[in-house]
Amino acid sequence: MPPLLPRTVTEGSRLSIVAPSGPFDEEAFAHGVTWLKERYEIIHSDDICSREGYLAGSDEHRLRDLNNAINDPTIDAILCARGGYGATRLIPQLDLTTIREANKMIVGFSDITALHSLWASAGIRSIHAPMVAALGRASEAIRDQWISTLESPQLPLEWSLSAFNCAASTSVGGPLIGGNLAVLGALNGTPYAPPLDDAILFIEDVGERPYRVDRMLTTLSQSGWFDRIAGLVIGAFTEGDPGADGVSIDDVFRRHFEGAKFPVLHGFPAGHIDENIPLPFGSQARIEGEKLLLNFP
Repeated sequence: MPPLLPRTVTEGSRLSIVAPSGPFDEEAFAHGVTWLKERYEIIHSDDICSREGYLAGSDEHRLRDLNNAINDPTIDAILCARGGYGATRLIPQLDLTTIREANKMIVGFSDITALHSLWASAGIRSIHAPMVAALGRASEAIRDQWISTLESPQLPLEWSLSAFNCAASTSVGGPLIGGNLAVLGALNGTPYAPPLDDAILFIEDVGERPYRVDRMLTTLSQSGWFDRIAGLVIGAFTEGDPGADGVSIDDVFRRHFEGAKFPVLHGFPAGHIDENIPLPFGSQARIEGEKLLLNFP
C-alpha cells in the first residue's frame, strides 16, 4: 500500500513539538522555537525540558506527549526536539492504526529513525530533517528547504551523487525509507523494522568506527535486508575515523557493496552534518545512474 498523501501543512499551521528521545540544550531549543513561531503556531507541553538521566523525562511522560500530538485533531504535524536515545522504548506502545488515521508527518532524524520506521509501517510519510534544537542555528538555505519539504512533500527533487557499483547503471524505484544505521540495526529482528521490500534504503550515522559499521552492515546482510531492497543511498558518516589498521568507512562500504546486484549511491548530504538536507520519507524514489530522484512521474 503506497503511503498516504500527508495532512497539509501551510503557513499558520499548528505544529506540536515533542521530545521522544534524549534531553536537549534549552537555549538552542528556544532559538529553534522562536524561528518556527515566525511561520507556524507552535505548541509543546510545559514540561518538555524534563530530564531523567539520558532521557527527556520518563517513558510515560515522553509517550504521553507523543500520543497527545498524534491524537489532537488540531495538530497538523509533529516536530521532534532532538534525537539521542529513547524512541525505541516507546514504539511498542504506539498504535499503527491511530498513526495512520491521524496522517501527520513527523520530523526528525538520528534516534527518530525508530519513529520513521513505525510511520512507514503505518503507510504515513515522514521527514528526515533537522530538529528543533538545530533549527535555531541552521543556515537560511537549510531552513528554506526544511519549510519546502514540510509544506510541499510532493515537490520533485533531484541530486547527482556517486556510484559504488556497476549496478548503478540500472534504473530502480521504490518508496524512500531508512535513517540512522545504528537505530535500524537495533530494530532488526523486532516487529518494528521498516518495510524493506522493493524500497530505496537511506542510511547515515555518526561516531561509529569502521569496524562497527562493518558489524552492523554484516548483521543486516545476514538478516536478508539487502536481498529485499531495490537500491541503497549512503548519507553522511561522520566522526568515524580509521583506527590503527587504516581501514576507512568507505573501505567498508566498498567491501559490502561493490558487487551488489542493486544500485548503491553515496555522498548524499544528510545526517549529522551542518547542512543536513531534508528527505521526505515515503516519497517515490528512483535511482537513475548516479542520480537520486524523488516524486517524479
